[in-house]
Amino acid sequence: MPAGNLYLVPVPIGNLRDITLRALEILRKVEIIAAEDTRNTRSLLSHYQIKSGRLISLHKYNEKKRIPEILELLEQGKDIAVVSDAGSPGISDPASLLVQEAIDHQINIIPLPGATAIIPALTASGFNTESFLFLGFLPLTNKHRKEKLTLIKNSIHTVILYEAPHRIKRTLTELSEYIDNRRICLAREITKIYEEFIRGNIQDIITNFNIKEKGEFVIVIEGNKRSEQIDRTEINQYIEELLGQGLSSKTIAQMVANRFRISANSAYSMVLKLKGGKL
Repeated sequence: MPAGNLYLVPVPIGNLRDITLRALEILRKVEIIAAEDTRNTRSLLSHYQIKSGRLISLHKYNEKKRIPEILELLEQGKDIAVVSDAGSPGISDPASLLVQEAIDHQINIIPLPGATAIIPALTASGFNTESFLFLGFLPLTNKHRKEKLTLIKNSIHTVILYEAPHRIKRTLTELSEYIDNRRICLAREITKIYEEFIRGNIQDIITNFNIKEKGEFVIVIEGNKRSEQIDRTEINQYIEELLGQGLSSKTIAQMVANRFRISANSAYSMVLKLKGGKL
């Protein structure tokens, strides 16, 4: 008997209409649903009048113990859907360990696209979307927390964090010690009635702190534009070498962006400027 499929099914992060037709189809047809919180999943299934098969729990406290059972069921030919409380399973939620084990056991993994808080927060922030660094929740232990904060400090990419409401003020205060007065965007209650985006320099937001500390937060942080002093002479020399090889401007710009870790648009402008001087 062939093994069953492991479906990774995103569910709404707030607005129940943010679920795909395909996700509903999968939840109706699978024999087993592994849910982060079976009570929340029952409510979702009830809302869409889905009579599910067996419902089992899969959360951070039992994931390691539950994995052998799920693998055994898959190897028996059972199709299983994994859902978290909100968003995509495996993104700051249980499922990543299960996926790793399923790969090792040659189980077919079928991930569905769907709701997530990361992309709406990023696209509404107004910051660079060409490259970004998602770090999930900051570690609670002091050593690992400082390591992540230093990473954020030096990152030239837009950084995205998750944070709980009762820790938002503390996290912003700590961040301000590392990122100077960089711009941030706080996204709160995405897709819900009280959805809110708070944009501005971090020091101003802290000084005039008037944030409702309810609902999950996404913190989007502008990349550090001063993290690397770019030697334009070196870049120009590299561009001239590539121009001499007859490569297209687009190809050269991408190579420059990758090598010097600058935006593709900036690299392209530099290429066109040098290329124009050679005409």
